[in-house]
Amino acid sequence: MGVFKSGAFLQQCFSVHPLTLSLKLVTPPDLVGVVCTNCRMKHRLTIQQVVAQELKKAIANDEGMLSFHQCSQMHPEDVRISLVDVVENSVEFRCRPCRRTYLLEVSLIETHQS
Repeated sequence: MGVFKSGAFLQQCFSVHPLTLSLKLVTPPDLVGVVCTNCRMKHRLTIQQVVAQELKKAIANDEGMLSFHQCSQMHPEDVRISLVDVVENSVEFRCRPCRRTYLLEVSLIETHQS
């Protein structure tokens, strides 16, 4: 078992098999957990800021994280990763029913290998 402090593993999972990444945990104020069922890795994201966007209206900071948390609780299967950018340290999620995107500015990505 190892813990890797790099976004490279999440980027690789997203590039190779994005449909097997599932949102498993959203704990305000700054923790998000993603599991890859294909390679059995758990990705833990420490968040600096969340910007929620709904039809050109942006919600930032605490309200963005609370909105993301509520969305993940109401329909967790529909909240999917749509972007991983390790250069900009950001991960974007989309919620199909709410038609919202959540851009997460990430301070740390840890990958736990089983």
